[in-house]
Amino acid sequence: MKTRLAVAVVSGALIAGGTLIGAPAYAIPDSAADAPSGKNPSAVIEESATGLDAVDPTPTPSDPTPTATDPTPTDPTPTPTSTDPTPDTTKPTGSFALDYTSVWAGQQIKVVQESWDYSDPGDAQNTLKRVVSWGDGTSTVLSPTTYSARKSYTRAGSFKVTVTITDPAGNTSAIPARTVAVTVPAGKASLSRKSVYQGALFNINIGKVPAGATMYKIDWSDGWDSSHWSSTRSLSGRILYRWKWDPALRRHVKVSNARLSGTRTLRIAWGNDKGYGAWQTIGNLNLVKDKWKPTLTIKKPSSTNRASSWKTITGTVADKGSGVRHLGVTAFRITKSGKAYCLTPARKWKRYYSDADVNKYCYATGVKVKIKNGKWSLKLPAGLAKNQYFAVDAWVYDYADYFRQTYRTAEITRS
Repeated sequence: MKTRLAVAVVSGALIAGGTLIGAPAYAIPDSAADAPSGKNPSAVIEESATGLDAVDPTPTPSDPTPTATDPTPTDPTPTPTSTDPTPDTTKPTGSFALDYTSVWAGQQIKVVQESWDYSDPGDAQNTLKRVVSWGDGTSTVLSPTTYSARKSYTRAGSFKVTVTITDPAGNTSAIPARTVAVTVPAGKASLSRKSVYQGALFNINIGKVPAGATMYKIDWSDGWDSSHWSSTRSLSGRILYRWKWDPALRRHVKVSNARLSGTRTLRIAWGNDKGYGAWQTIGNLNLVKDKWKPTLTIKKPSSTNRASSWKTITGTVADKGSGVRHLGVTAFRITKSGKAYCLTPARKWKRYYSDADVNKYCYATGVKVKIKNGKWSLKLPAGLAKNQYFAVDAWVYDYADYFRQTYRTAEITRS
């Protein structure tokens, strides 16, 4: 096909090669389908290509009255195309493990659900909601990075444990439950006394060990607890101060010097390879305030200047409240030449050169002296002699930590 001149319809006039010509009844068609009836489109194009003088400038008369045509209505609503995804109706699947199905109240059970234990074919694991139901009205939500949960029951009974998994579409799967049987161990323990002074000794007696128990621990009501094998059937203890566990020091430390008093509740927890059960009450102990310091004397011999008078030192000790806990005694002798000795706990003379030596060798505990019917005595080893300075020092603590000290001195001039 030959190239046509640029032709366009503008405001009812025909522009061709830059010359304005009267508007024809039709524009030059682009194809045979656009040509008016009776005209050959090729001829029209050929004519346009040979010059405009071949075109009859006189327009063909036409009926200016437009013929009304009834346009075919077009439905503006497009034909719907289905693009909605298929609804997710698939439930997640999974399983879980339970370490114990029979425990004592207070012992822990553990549910384990690893990442490979649950899945959903249409959803990522981190979009799934998992909830452990413990069967007692409580539950635990597992985060996407949590694969276990622990629980201890406070009462006896039969509890059904299950894990529920829910996907984002709301499809829920409840994994078949596991039943946990919880019982309370039937042991017996009692207190030897119902009332004691602050710090005074009392006993806890084990009357019956529950079946399956291999150990137990005692809550002394003062922040201190102690563990024992079930074969230990009696314990001695005392309550005076409040204590707490120091994890850095890995031992109990005293909270304050305030003495405890009033009603104290002591408890026991039985244990086996599954751990300790819940605390059970042993009994109440009335802790009475101790208002008295102990009393202590060193008997003065008839001849204080005689060495022989001090071969055996005697005295008295008593306490009206909690009782005497410790009586310590030491002695000193200084020779004429200035050599100083103190009496060690092993009842031997030890030469010392400073106060630090005295504290280290002789004052740490002193000689532990037995008390009988409120009286005490201490036999000195050989060494005290004429022309020496002599001193004896005694001190006592009661169970309420009250303290008393006394001493005597003498210049030995005779054997």
